[in-house]
Amino acid sequence: MILKKRGASWHLFFLQLKMRKCFSFVYLIPKHHPMKIFFRFLQLSILLTSILFAFPTEAQTVLSHAKNANPGQQEGVVYSLPRTTIKIDFIIEKNQRLKGPYSEFADKMLGISDVISSNEVQYSIVDAVITTLSEPDPEASFFLTFDEKSSRDGISTLVNLLPDGILSSYGIPDNGESNRVFIEKELINAPDQQRFTYYAERNLYQRIDTLVRKITIDTTVIRRNILQSSWVDRSPEQKARSAADFIQKIRESRFNLITGYQEINYGSSIAYMDNQLQKLESEYLSLFLGAENKRLIEQTIYFTPDSQADGFVTVAKFSEQNGVSGSEGRGENIQLQFIKSGNTSKIAGINANSIESVRINNSLIYRTPEIVDLNLSFKGKSITSVRLSINQLGVFLVAPITKTKMSFNPETGQLTSFSKE
Repeated sequence: MILKKRGASWHLFFLQLKMRKCFSFVYLIPKHHPMKIFFRFLQLSILLTSILFAFPTEAQTVLSHAKNANPGQQEGVVYSLPRTTIKIDFIIEKNQRLKGPYSEFADKMLGISDVISSNEVQYSIVDAVITTLSEPDPEASFFLTFDEKSSRDGISTLVNLLPDGILSSYGIPDNGESNRVFIEKELINAPDQQRFTYYAERNLYQRIDTLVRKITIDTTVIRRNILQSSWVDRSPEQKARSAADFIQKIRESRFNLITGYQEINYGSSIAYMDNQLQKLESEYLSLFLGAENKRLIEQTIYFTPDSQADGFVTVAKFSEQNGVSGSEGRGENIQLQFIKSGNTSKIAGINANSIESVRINNSLIYRTPEIVDLNLSFKGKSITSVRLSINQLGVFLVAPITKTKMSFNPETGQLTSFSKE
């Protein structure tokens, strides 16, 4: 039988003509002779081999998990899907309590016993901000191989990746732009003041001693008094007494000011003078009572949930003495509750447990993220809650790549556009 088809089949037609001419002597051999059977078998083998080369097989790409590939020995591209890392910025109030240098004399000189007796730092949680970051998922990294016939058969070899290896698009020229979103925040604080205000005063005081000198002449005794002056250091108690006396002087000045002792109309400036006297009194009192400095600081932790995250998960520890630390630190648990919305529960995708053994042809694997409600709590009290997409809790899906163009969201790995020629 002679094949009569278009394209590659024409050469089979001429091949059969040549084979008939080349093997025409076979007809002269007797019908059941072994040589005739051999030449018939040889003729059939040549014909089948020609058919295989005349109809080339369809080009294929093979996608497998990167763990099972040998990029150094095979030609191809490694790409990753993004996973979600949760960033929690804790807004912490840091209360630094400083012991006053004259605190031990407060009860004796001012009659005040409720003072700061030691230096200490206390932390308290004011608020928290939850955001997400995307990074390559080592559990969702794949190796895509192309054969030599890929471009001829409509399979594009144009794969665009981000600098960290996350899949951006397929079959579409890269425009050099990225749609990643970065959030910038700023905390506003009062100046960090951790010292007491000391006003200029002498650390030395003048001590005058009276020396009595006796001079005896015969039976006469002469007494001569000599004054000897010297400068000595003040003791802490003397300094505290001086500060307490000045506090009393400030209070008397305020009383005279507001009662009009000077009989002068200061107008609106009297409020300014009174405010300055109160400020001066407060600073001197802090030498006895101690000082508190409160300011807002930011402490950040990063947490990457696994693909089975659900319910309550401990993400950090908190103590009033040390603030926020990792989940292995000291303190009480800070928990993050995962409540899945179920948006991917009805989608039949590739099982995450078998993703490492997957092997598919002419397709790419992408992922649809799960929408999750996150609730951050401490001691059973909610700090903040937010609704976010968690990539690794979603499902793996397959998209064909033959004569197609696709774009993917680099933050989630979701397919965002698809066109087929």
